[in-house]
Amino acid sequence: MNRRGRVPRGSDDDWSNDPVLEVVGVEKSYVQGRRTIEVLRGVDFAVRAGEFVAVVGPSGAGKSTLLHILGTLERPSAGEVRVLGNNVAALPVDEQAQLRRSTIGFVFQFHHLLPAFSALENVMMPARVRAVAAREAAPQARELLQSLGLGERLTNKPAELSGGEQQRVAVARALMNRPRLMLADEPTGNLDRATGRKLEADLVQFVRERGASIVVVTHNEDWAEKSDRVVRLIDGRIVAD
Repeated sequence: MNRRGRVPRGSDDDWSNDPVLEVVGVEKSYVQGRRTIEVLRGVDFAVRAGEFVAVVGPSGAGKSTLLHILGTLERPSAGEVRVLGNNVAALPVDEQAQLRRSTIGFVFQFHHLLPAFSALENVMMPARVRAVAAREAAPQARELLQSLGLGERLTNKPAELSGGEQQRVAVARALMNRPRLMLADEPTGNLDRATGRKLEADLVQFVRERGASIVVVTHNEDWAEKSDRVVRLIDGRIVAD
């Protein structure tokens, strides 16, 4: 509940039929010396509940910047991003963090696992950040890892896992808080083709089984075959949807 005495949309108390994600006129630019570099130039699209959208385009098209803005990790220079109806840039910082923790799951090209912790402990971390006791978080984390074929690797630390196994742990971690929206940035870009294609299929299957929406940004056209829609981004603009 926020300071006005209402529960922010996107909490467990509100499962509306509105789009999970709306992007309205989003622009992003950076100033370097006397130059202004325009990265995003008026991006508009929406993602419905359970929909899988692939945002494709060449390197430098603005895909990763867009994903960071969608996940509230960066602010747009102009426009709005609405997650479950909330204009996230207008929320206080603590409410942004609450929405991000409860609603959004992230998978990046590099797994960003904590090296001192086991696979199970890494997956438990999002719940632990929300002050969930370890004994309560462990069964769900264990089930996620087992579902992703890592039931025998629960106690292994990241350095003891292959690249594909590390990324599966990252997927399990992203699913730990049952997000409504999964955001993935080149999630198979650091894997060999066979391992990457298997992870693609598993990621889509597991996220869809949980009723979440997925936005994947990538230059890998293989993702387009699995998606419901393809949004093509070139030079910071959507040229096809």
